[in-house]
Amino acid sequence: MKKIVCVLFTFIIASVSLWAANEDVSIKASAPNVVAIGQQFRLEFNIKNAKPTDLQTPEIKDFDILMGPSTSSAKQVSIINGAMTTTENLTYTYILTPKKEGTFTISPARFTYNGKTLMSNALTIKVVAQGSNSGGGQSSNGYNSGNQGENVTGVSDTDLFCVAEYNKKKVYEGEQLVTTIKLYHKGNVSGIDNVKFPEYNGFIAQEVNIKDEERNAGIETYNGARYYVYILKKAILFPQRANNIDIENGKITVIAQVQKRSSNRRRSIFDMDDFFGTTYNVKKELTIKGTKIEVMPLPSQGKPDNFNGTVGSYRIETSINSTEVKANDAINLKVKISGTGNIKYVKEPEIKFPNDFEIYDPKVNSKVSTSGNIVSGTKEIEYLAIPRYAGVYEIPAADFSFFDPKTKRYVSLKTQAYTINVAKGENNATENTTVVSNFGNKENVKYLGKDIHFINKKNTSLSAYNTPFFGSTSFYLWFIIPLCIFITLFILYRKQLKENANIILVKNKRANKQATKRLKKAQQHLVANEKEQFYEEVLKALWGYTSDKLNIPIAELDKDNIESKLAEHKIDPTVISNFMNVLQTCEFARFAPTNGQEAMDELYTKAVDLISTIEEQIKI
Repeated sequence: MKKIVCVLFTFIIASVSLWAANEDVSIKASAPNVVAIGQQFRLEFNIKNAKPTDLQTPEIKDFDILMGPSTSSAKQVSIINGAMTTTENLTYTYILTPKKEGTFTISPARFTYNGKTLMSNALTIKVVAQGSNSGGGQSSNGYNSGNQGENVTGVSDTDLFCVAEYNKKKVYEGEQLVTTIKLYHKGNVSGIDNVKFPEYNGFIAQEVNIKDEERNAGIETYNGARYYVYILKKAILFPQRANNIDIENGKITVIAQVQKRSSNRRRSIFDMDDFFGTTYNVKKELTIKGTKIEVMPLPSQGKPDNFNGTVGSYRIETSINSTEVKANDAINLKVKISGTGNIKYVKEPEIKFPNDFEIYDPKVNSKVSTSGNIVSGTKEIEYLAIPRYAGVYEIPAADFSFFDPKTKRYVSLKTQAYTINVAKGENNATENTTVVSNFGNKENVKYLGKDIHFINKKNTSLSAYNTPFFGSTSFYLWFIIPLCIFITLFILYRKQLKENANIILVKNKRANKQATKRLKKAQQHLVANEKEQFYEEVLKALWGYTSDKLNIPIAELDKDNIESKLAEHKIDPTVISNFMNVLQTCEFARFAPTNGQEAMDELYTKAVDLISTIEEQIKI
């Protein structure tokens, strides 16, 4: 019996101690105080007695991330005077190297525990020149500031790089060329960030829609080595001027997976992590090299008089609904241009209708296809004309010219001419009416016999109207009403000036309205399944709303400031956490949009609900 009592008593003490230990939750950041240029060091966030799922680490701008974040956990059990204490530690580790000399601050990390936001301490790190005394390179947690016997496999320029390929670098003005931006890699790539593609100044760019399954282009050989290839972007360019056009460089940050092996202890074949190595993420900034495109002017020899700059290879067809109609019946004339080239900007031929026809604005419908390495499609122009008088009319042929870069010559085509027989219809002109018809200005058309009115021969009685205006009610109203309108407008104007003078109030009032406009635009991209544009518009809506609503200047607009400002206005921590998660999802998906339509729908709904919730809870 005594043994049972002792066991129960020990169990109760241990449970109470374990509960008390688990309530001791904290987070601590540690790193060296002083490091040298080129030196690697550890940045660690140690979490005690918690495993958060919403940990938000600070943005690291002044240091290159060689590895991380990697996670490790440890559990420690101690029994002192019969009392058992359990402590669990979860550590997030980065290996960094400084970019430049100076003193830099790393903001706190944070997470939510039992409805409370816990924050680590901020760190100040001084970066000195190489060879300077960095204080022994010891971090505040006792670790060596180097890699401490860990060999981090780097990513060389031959293992990971970007290439912008062009199918031709010498073209005529208006001739299409294709550019494909490819990512070559030998290892695994886990993400893409900070994408800035080259800007095609001097070109009309038509981006090719690439399906997700088509982006992985398989294995290619480049400079004698084999690489995995991922297609980042494909576009068809149309140069707009004859000259050498320089395409500037682009930049992209790739998150690659590398292996870390321990070199300060003997390896065991039974230690699987040590045998195969541990995988970590490393950010590497790549340059997308630009190039020079030689654009030749179109030849002057053989250029038709009616040439309007169209380049490509086209054919033209015409059709009409009927050539035998009655007056006031509609005629539909269709002109269809099809072929390869910048079909969207092809200028339609000028169809000249007789002056006795009433002409409406043509209806233009373009269908463009960017499959393969060419832009092709059709452009259909539909004319609606209504003849008003009987007679025989001629619709002459229209000229259409273009330059074909394949044959290097100009091609002239003509539409079909039509003879229209218009019979007399109901309510048509009388037999005494003569129609003078020509192809000049419509103002020159005269209808003889209709331009003189008959003289009225009936008796007409006239009466004098001598009511004076001066002193009448109307006279005074002409003064009083404008005066009242002026006073009202003046008061409203002064009130508006006062409100506009308060910039913070103006931005606060328009925050929700501006966010709603951007979200409507994002919804259009959602319907069109334009993933990259959708995520970009949602991100603009969230950033713009918080900047206007919380009065955060653009220069200071970052996640930390947004989160702290929302907390200051006593927004629900769960709403803050969801808002930050949506921001993070948009930032990644904008450059690597692999999520499907359902995920985009869910994200859009979350963004709308979050803005509405914050609008209700915030107190300005």
